[in-house]
Amino acid sequence: MEDKEKNTATSAANRLWLVLSAVMAVTLIAVFMVPDGKEQAQDIPLPDVSSPSPQAAGRQQEDSSLPASEAGTTVQPELAEGQAARQFLAQAADLDAAAIYRRAGEFAEQGLQADAWLLYFKAARQGHAQAAMVLAEQADPEFFDPARSMLDEPDLVQAHKWYVQAQRNGSQLAPARLEKLMERLRKAAASGDHQAELLLAKWKTK
Repeated sequence: MEDKEKNTATSAANRLWLVLSAVMAVTLIAVFMVPDGKEQAQDIPLPDVSSPSPQAAGRQQEDSSLPASEAGTTVQPELAEGQAARQFLAQAADLDAAAIYRRAGEFAEQGLQADAWLLYFKAARQGHAQAAMVLAEQADPEFFDPARSMLDEPDLVQAHKWYVQAQRNGSQLAPARLEKLMERLRKAAASGDHQAELLLAKWKTK
């Protein structure tokens, strides 16, 4: 009888140890899975666009017709839209906003507008005034160029958002651009545009 009780106690202790081990393992996994609060390259969203920009499409067609030695090696043609920028950010996490802005300009000149947009976004969020201005101009009806924008059409809300960010980042030009947007809205509201009235009222309260 005594041996049986010892075996039972030993079995119960073993089960308790297994349960404790499982709880500790789950706790450690949960700790390692908690994000560190830093914005990662893969967390930056792309605007919703249905097709690549004309420049990007033209460059992809041109590069596909050239031998590998002539097509260039800066960006691999098979990379998905925005992937080159994400790789750049992952490999150069310690770069300052100015360096990121310069690389964004290089992507834009190559016709890789999605990659350029991601880096302009990153630089603007890090306090770069001109990067925010570029994003604002991509949405501003006065400066909108479908060949150099990730948007399908002008967007006053996006333009206002990035001009405000540019102003916060120290842009001297942004306040005048914001006033022009407000003037455009005032004219639209005066002509009976209900959406313009709503936006005008919303922006005036900020």
